[in-house]
Amino acid sequence: MNAEDLALEMAAARKRREEKTARQLKEARIYAIRSGLRPGSSRTEVEERARSFYPRLNEDLLNEAITFICGPSVPEPTEETPLSAQP
Repeated sequence: MNAEDLALEMAAARKRREEKTARQLKEARIYAIRSGLRPGSSRTEVEERARSFYPRLNEDLLNEAITFICGPSVPEPTEETPLSAQP
């Protein structure tokens, strides 16, 4: 193994480690939010709990955790979208 191969392998290892760390942080956030909720909590309650636990967290990461706990939100029917077009 030469120096170039070693550098490539080290870069790949760093990338794998970063991905693993990001996944573990995401799982920890989800677990912390879930532990503070009662069964059957509404999406609003989940959002309030998540924001109280992580007030300075990036909005995208916060929404990712909320969506994982609650599932994707279904848009309300509007005048522009007929009920037959709803999933």
